[in-house]
Amino acid sequence: MKNVNAARRPAGTAEGNWILVDTRPDDPQRDRQRGRKVGLLLAVGQAGYHGVAPRNALDHRLAQHLLRYRLDQAVREGNRVEADRVIYAGREWKVRVLPLLSPVTGTVVAVMGCYIDAATDWATVPPPLVGSWEWRITEAGADHQNLIAWTDELFELYGLAPPDDEAQPNPRGEPGTRLRFPHGRWWDGTYFLQNLVMDSWRPAVQEFRDRLLHDNSGGLHLCSFKAQHRVTGQPVALRMAGRAATGRSGWFHGIAAMDVGARENEPVPTPRPLAGAFLEASRDPLIVIDRVLEELDSANNLFRELNLAVPTDHHVRKLVHPFDVPALTKLLGEAGATPARVVGPQRLRLATLSADVWRDFEFVAVGDAPVQGDEVRYVVCRISEAL
Repeated sequence: MKNVNAARRPAGTAEGNWILVDTRPDDPQRDRQRGRKVGLLLAVGQAGYHGVAPRNALDHRLAQHLLRYRLDQAVREGNRVEADRVIYAGREWKVRVLPLLSPVTGTVVAVMGCYIDAATDWATVPPPLVGSWEWRITEAGADHQNLIAWTDELFELYGLAPPDDEAQPNPRGEPGTRLRFPHGRWWDGTYFLQNLVMDSWRPAVQEFRDRLLHDNSGGLHLCSFKAQHRVTGQPVALRMAGRAATGRSGWFHGIAAMDVGARENEPVPTPRPLAGAFLEASRDPLIVIDRVLEELDSANNLFRELNLAVPTDHHVRKLVHPFDVPALTKLLGEAGATPARVVGPQRLRLATLSADVWRDFEFVAVGDAPVQGDEVRYVVCRISEAL
């Protein structure tokens, strides 16, 4: 009987095409040494995949024989695996598998693999440009952090030069300096969203971040979006794949690459158009605060004209006078507890661009509708000069 499934899948689709596979941790409930293992298939050449195990998508015997166990080996050992002469089905093949390590912890977050005829030069089959990242978001508070670290390949995808290693004062005020974490190659997470992701695609990346924040399963999350290449000025379609790190709350890692499945005629998502219209139509400065991260999510032009010292990471605690932080926290808490009810006014001092100069403002806050259960994520604040 003819195998219909085999007929539908062209034989040897992985030949000469780099495949990209993410990794996942072993099930901690199993009686085995815990580690990482091959995850789900993300791409085969110019074809994108999601939610498919490599053994299912690469079931052609040649691909299975040449790639399967070498992918496992690269994930276990964290080293590249090569074979220059493998005889199978009467032909000689070359095989190459490259692990992708995260920039901070060195975790194997993905692997790339390819096989070619032994007579073919690898220079004619270069691997795709794929970078890895780690994202650390701590709970809101005085020690809140929102940092995203990149490998050099990720900077290249955006058309940016990787920064040199930098030193900064020890955060505890002790003498001496330390290398910036990790070695200067990181961004403020909010700066990345506000300045590197194209405006219309920012909600997609925010939603990706929020899914990781609320995920305790270690499942795979994907996000397609566009950024403006800093050299060519052209939009670049990118795709991120990530998982929450096992046993590390608020720590995520993954990869980013060109979105091989992107279509230029797909509709571009629009970020909350009605909310944006209200922001710009207001005659008063307005801001939207993310209560979970305690960050400025958005603001209208009237707020920008106040010439305040808005921090690059948009953390509102750094904008408000330290003595007024408890009042800010109370205001946001009350607005979140009673959505659609006006709370305030509350007087707060905000930092200006002049050193050690603070200006008094009155805040009136309204909580948005709950987005998850009974949690109110966003609070809209109207700001006016204090009399």
